[in-house]
Amino acid sequence: MDNWELPLTPYAGTSGWRGSDASHDRVVADDQSGVTSHRQKQTLLDLATAGIRGLTWKELGELHGWHAGQSSGCLSVLHLEGMVARLADRRNRCSIYVLPAFVNGRKITERKTNTCKHCGGVL
Repeated sequence: MDNWELPLTPYAGTSGWRGSDASHDRVVADDQSGVTSHRQKQTLLDLATAGIRGLTWKELGELHGWHAGQSSGCLSVLHLEGMVARLADRRNRCSIYVLPAFVNGRKITERKTNTCKHCGGVL
């Protein structure tokens, strides 16, 4: 994991925001301060520990006290960048994310590549 350039910021040079000025300001501050890098690295470590079971956004958030946007946003960016796989299977109505090494032939879902109406980044 040390070879990866973190934070990953595919949304107009950010890790993504919900459209409001407050959300944008928060994400820019997190991206610049190292918070986003820490979350992304921690998520990759947590997925390595979870192995084939993987994690949902809710489980990841519960591990660290992150709100839904922080945990789902982190997983979405890592998925978009090809660092993690999203299984077609669900657990408690939530998508399950695993490291690519732990897919084990299970069906995965691809990330859609639309453009974000807020930041112009790829979705």
